[in-house]
Amino acid sequence: MRWLGEQFGRVDALLARVSGRRRVLVDAPTATSFATLAPVFQRLLRDRRVELLFAARRPADVLAAARAAGVRSRVHARSAMLWRRIDVVLAADLRDPIALHRCRRRIGFFHGAAGACDLESAGDREAAFGAYDRVAFIDAGRMHRYVELGLVSRQAAVLVGYPKVDALANGRYDAADVHGKLQLEMHRRTAMYAPSWSPASSLHLAGEAIVESLVAAGFNVVVKLHDRSLDASEAALGGGVDWRARFARIHVPGRIAFVETADASPLLAASDVVVTDHSSIGFEFLLLDRPLLVFDAPDLTRAAQLDPAAVARLRSAARVVRDAGAVGAAAADEIDHPERLSDVRRAVARDTFYEPGTATERALAVVYEMLDLPAAAASAGMRAPAHRAA
Repeated sequence: MRWLGEQFGRVDALLARVSGRRRVLVDAPTATSFATLAPVFQRLLRDRRVELLFAARRPADVLAAARAAGVRSRVHARSAMLWRRIDVVLAADLRDPIALHRCRRRIGFFHGAAGACDLESAGDREAAFGAYDRVAFIDAGRMHRYVELGLVSRQAAVLVGYPKVDALANGRYDAADVHGKLQLEMHRRTAMYAPSWSPASSLHLAGEAIVESLVAAGFNVVVKLHDRSLDASEAALGGGVDWRARFARIHVPGRIAFVETADASPLLAASDVVVTDHSSIGFEFLLLDRPLLVFDAPDLTRAAQLDPAAVARLRSAARVVRDAGAVGAAAADEIDHPERLSDVRRAVARDTFYEPGTATERALAVVYEMLDLPAAAASAGMRAPAHRAA
């Protein structure tokens, strides 16, 4: 099989040179993955030298997210890509590389900043990083740590940042427009509730009570659950709860919006405060330097295999609340005193995201390097390439 793969590789490289067109596969296993990779593949869609293909575990489940991200072509099952010629694959799940027999190069992206699923454990090393020619890191601290631990080679590690938050960091969303689309009362302050995915999360402990407390305190509430909390195939791991039905019971027209969009960035731009337990959304919200609340879920770090350092970092920039009934009053108090943790919020945001607002350009530089194509033809004004590990 290895010999056969090498022969295909030589032929495929020749085909790419002769045709002048490169084939990029976007492997987006979940709906959230499309939001993670969208800023990069949206730019590649403009380049006539590049043909884009899209794959997912269950294409029907991600179709809405793909369309929202601008994908108009078919989303294939991963199995259909096994023998397709691929020049570069962009992968949003480092732990689960797609099986490809004719792929020249792979780029792995982190799909969040929360430090979940214990990617640093010895058992996950090869599965998580061994398959990738480049690993695009969100922050310098994790990149240097992974290189020192031997999880990623110095050649493979590149410091890119997080393309998903570029639009948020650059202020590209209109909060009033978002409120209007959500049909929320315009004169009220808006809180977003964004719990993580785990039976040990705040959602299972007190999700509805948290939302009701916020409503009672006068807030509009945007409920944004992790996509796996709504995935029927994950029901056993997620506690087997129909959260759509549960939140429908407490719905208040004009005051509560239950949102299933894959990209939370527009919702964050329209929120005055965010309540989470430990979600990448919490870290992303810090870019706006607005108040953040963390609801204490005592067993979440163990159950979700979270990085304890990441947990401590998020909590340092937030007000920690342990009583669901007190969430609304605490949120109102934090909005009235936004200066309390402002310095910490900004410091944690700086440590979490490398040069937010410009990450997409660095990600594209890595993609074009792997494609053996000059970037300037598709990306005028390309910024400096991603930094390599020293």
